[in-house]
Amino acid sequence: MGLAFAPAAPLSAFAAEQAQIPRLLLPPSGPLPAEGRYLADDQLKFIVDHEGERTRLRFISGDEIFYLSSEPAPLGGRVLKYDTGEVALQVTGWGGVTLYTADDKSGVPAELADDCVDDIEPAPVAGKDLKAFAARLSQTMDTAFDFAVGFTADWDDLASADSEKERGLAVDAMRNTARAVALITGGPKRAAIAERFHLVRVVEAAQPGLKLQEGTLTISYAPQLGPSARPSSLAITKVLEAAF
Repeated sequence: MGLAFAPAAPLSAFAAEQAQIPRLLLPPSGPLPAEGRYLADDQLKFIVDHEGERTRLRFISGDEIFYLSSEPAPLGGRVLKYDTGEVALQVTGWGGVTLYTADDKSGVPAELADDCVDDIEPAPVAGKDLKAFAARLSQTMDTAFDFAVGFTADWDDLASADSEKERGLAVDAMRNTARAVALITGGPKRAAIAERFHLVRVVEAAQPGLKLQEGTLTISYAPQLGPSARPSSLAITKVLEAAF
């Protein structure tokens, strides 16, 4: 049986008129920030590189890697955002870069210092060292910030030789929690959070996510979605501060 197609309807007078109007060419998407180390306020501040379609940002002072989403901005620019939706970097149409942080909400100009990005990845944690790594993070939070927070996970599964991808995401989730605690320390809800937040459960799931219930924060990571599929320290901070 053949398929029958109705003849195309004639163009209306309006559609025919519109077809005669030349289309305006949209400007190309704004540039992404160049890979390398960047200066801001005359200090070496952060590193940028690109992994597939994602831009990665790491501050010189820490181990966390932020995976930034990207969208066009006016005048041929581009805006790059954290997983919280907050702006991290803005790039002008001619390539100028502005950095936004909690301390510089209005933005500070940044300039490329060099194109070296060799050390953006923190050292991986071996399976046999995972529990000790988690214990050190807990000790640091207790000693430095007076936060008694422990970690729980499927240690045996994460320590297996074929769980490298999962282990990397779990390590990121725990490391980002410690960074979130450091951020909370200077905030107005520090005492309330320290009193009631005591355990982090790290689990694999179909989607990355955060859930806080009765003092336990469950952090979900999703290996099938790639290395960005775990919450950042900023997302963890936001959930904790909103809950108390």
